[in-house]
Order: sequence, then structure tokens, then C-alpha cells
Amino acid sequence: MTRGWVVGVAAVLYVGTATTAWTQALPAFTLEGLTNGAWAAIDNAAAKADESGSNAGFVIGADGVLVVDTFENPAAAKKMLEAIREKTKLPVKYVVNTHYHLDHVAGNAVFAGAGAVVMAHENVREWERTENLKFFGEKPTAEQKAMVEGLYLPDVTYEREAMAYIGAKHGVELKYMAGHTGGDTVVYDAESNVVFCGDLFWNKTLPNLIDASTKEWIETLDTLVQDHPTAKFVPGHGDHAGGAGDVKAFRDYLAFLRDAIAKAQAGGAKGDAVVKAVLPEIKAKYGDWAFPEFMEPDIQRTDEELRGVKRLPPVAKK
Repeated sequence: MTRGWVVGVAAVLYVGTATTAWTQALPAFTLEGLTNGAWAAIDNAAAKADESGSNAGFVIGADGVLVVDTFENPAAAKKMLEAIREKTKLPVKYVVNTHYHLDHVAGNAVFAGAGAVVMAHENVREWERTENLKFFGEKPTAEQKAMVEGLYLPDVTYEREAMAYIGAKHGVELKYMAGHTGGDTVVYDAESNVVFCGDLFWNKTLPNLIDASTKEWIETLDTLVQDHPTAKFVPGHGDHAGGAGDVKAFRDYLAFLRDAIAKAQAGGAKGDAVVKAVLPEIKAKYGDWAFPEFMEPDIQRTDEELRGVKRLPPVAKK
């Protein structure tokens, strides 16, 4: 298969039908062993068949396994389930969706079928089958609509936080934190000192800001570094887990973006003029980061955010 970018989505969505035997042989992801039963599943960007589209991971406890995110297609999720089975015969008890975006939830049904309970912030259940349609443009096909409408929703939701036990005294902390979508969960396993960040952390990778509130996001990243200074942080995108310094570098990108755009606005720039003013600065400072396609959208969306006109996913009234 060939790859095609849909502006505004972090995932690479399939377009086309042909592939070669060589690309078929490439794994959808690679496993990065962390500590004490925690593993990161790192997206293999070179894989054309059954690609994962994002990072995920899992934690093996004494009584079971907790999985964090399920990739952008069921085939990659099945491969992660197989990889888990190779490491343990314990049941997969939980799946945690860090947010609603398609590239992190499309394999939910694979794990639910294996007996896992899918958990997420309450907004994930609200948005998964609605907001994901926007990533296919103004006129999604019937097939695309059916795929989104058929996504497996979380079984259990929470407003602020929850604990998922994979051992008598081994609780994994799930905590809502603001920034990327308005429905993001950070997963912290104290046993391994690993933080699964979902798309709240992009390691040397430019982010998707389509649903973002960058002011709150910066505050979230400051809190993560302060609370977990020695932890390993698994990013939603990026080619390896990072440390506090990597999280701070990403935090500084968001701050740089906000400051550069605010200065352009203060100088009277509007619309395309803001992009023209800020783009060279981003290229100079972050030109070696992955996903350069997001440079211009990041400027446009942050410009809208700072002007107070950005559209965010609607929160259901309680």
C-alpha cells in the first residue's frame, strides 16, 4: 500500500492497494523494553502493510496485562496481541485509550474480543464515532463512515482519574490531563516508573494541534516533568521513549510557537501573513523534527487559538 496524508490527523491513512513482498515483511512496530514488565510499541514508519500509525505499549503485572492504545488498524493490534502472548500467558485485562483519535483506538475490538475491558476519559466515548470523521475531509466515503461508526467504544469511562489493577498491589494510575484533545489520559505505572503519554508528548516530532489547547498543554507538560523527573516517557509519536529532557524540549516547542505567533499578531499580521512570518522561525529551530507537514497547520491552529476562534470538540452537557 502507499501512504497518503490527511491534513489534521496524526495517523497516516491507507490509500491504494499495491504493496511488495519486501514491505510486507517489515514489522508494523518494534518493541522497546523498559523496566519491570513495561514495554513500548514504537511505530515503524517504513511499514506499508498493517502499519500501526502511532505508538502504543503494555505493562505486564502479576495477574494480567494492561495495554495502552491500539493503533490505527486492527491488523497491527492483532500483531501486538500476538507479541504480548509471546511474553506472557496472563490475560489482557485492560486497554486504556489515551484519547479518541483514530490512530490510537482502531484496534480496540481486537483486545475486547480477547476479554479486555476498554477504559478511557468520558469524552473519548463521546467523540470516537463522531469527531474522527473530520480526518477524512468534507466528504468521507461510505466505507470511511462505516469504519468510524464501527469503532469499539470504551466500556468504562471516568471524569478525572481511575486505577486499573494488574496485581493485588499493582495499580496503574489513569489520569485526565488537558492539552491535546480535551479528553487525554496519562497512564503511570509506578512499578516501572514509566509514563505512557499518548499524544500529550511527541518525541522530536511536530504535533497535530487540531483539537489542542496549547496553554493548558504546556502546563500539563510542566506538571509531568515535575511529578516524574526520573521516569521514562512513552510518546504517542516519535521513534523511542524519552526522558524528562525530551518532554521539556517538546514543551518548549509549544511555548516557542505561541510566543512567535503572538509577536506576529502584535505586529498586525493576520491569516497567511502569520504563517509567512513564523514558518521560517520554525524551520530554523525545528526543521529536523519528524512530521514537517504539521508546520503550517500548527501555525494556523495556534493563531486561531490565540485569537479565540478555534473550533474544539463539543463537550456533552451532563
